[in-house]
Amino acid sequence: MTRSAPTDGSEYGSGETGMTSDQQLAEAFVDLSDTLADDVEPLTLLDRLVRHCVALTRVDAAGVMLANARNQLRPAAATDDRVALTELMQTQAGQGPCVDAFTFGAPVHADRLSDHEERWPAFLRVARSSGYESAHALPLRAREHTVGALNLLCRVPTTLTADEIRLLRALADVATSALLTWVREPLGVADIVTRTQAALSSKAVVDTACGMLAATASLAPHAAELHLRAYAARRRLRATDVAARLVRREILPGDVLAEALDGK
Repeated sequence: MTRSAPTDGSEYGSGETGMTSDQQLAEAFVDLSDTLADDVEPLTLLDRLVRHCVALTRVDAAGVMLANARNQLRPAAATDDRVALTELMQTQAGQGPCVDAFTFGAPVHADRLSDHEERWPAFLRVARSSGYESAHALPLRAREHTVGALNLLCRVPTTLTADEIRLLRALADVATSALLTWVREPLGVADIVTRTQAALSSKAVVDTACGMLAATASLAPHAAELHLRAYAARRRLRATDVAARLVRREILPGDVLAEALDGK
């Protein structure tokens, strides 16, 4: 029997916290993005990720596998020893949902493990003997690179909902970003001032570029910024980089606006 999906969100999260689901979600994202606290290190972030995955969805256990310098997956975090065992088996046998998610850079969903005996025989033996009947894996990505996989296990056959998958993807993305931007030495006052000044400088460049677009097409500033960001998004560029090119006259306002009008 496959576990049914919740219809009102009431199954998500733990009722023992005294918080609403929205409050739990907010706390989770703040928790995963915090790289400035003195007690935070990469393993802290990964441990938080797997715990939040279990607390906020119907997943019963979770783990993280990261690629080493040889591009081979290695266990990095797990909610319990049984999950760690399934990850170890995936590294040794070279098979399993995390291996496939990492190799192909795409989510893997095995709602019912018994349907995948020929696909991952070694992994299935360990996973099912550990009490899991469903497995899912999401690739951990940094821009165009896959750096690992999120291992998600359920004790009964489970089909994750679209909302659950989006949430798990968002949690994984935030944690991966925080992991890759973590620095060992805490930021000093000068570092903080430098970063805030950089943000203000970028804002000034964007404002100047939006002013150029607005003057060219008689747009409101907000509408001009939407054109700028849409143009950048279609090219997978930073909006600040496009703005800088506009200010330096490397691209013309008409180019950005014409493409937006053409709906390309």
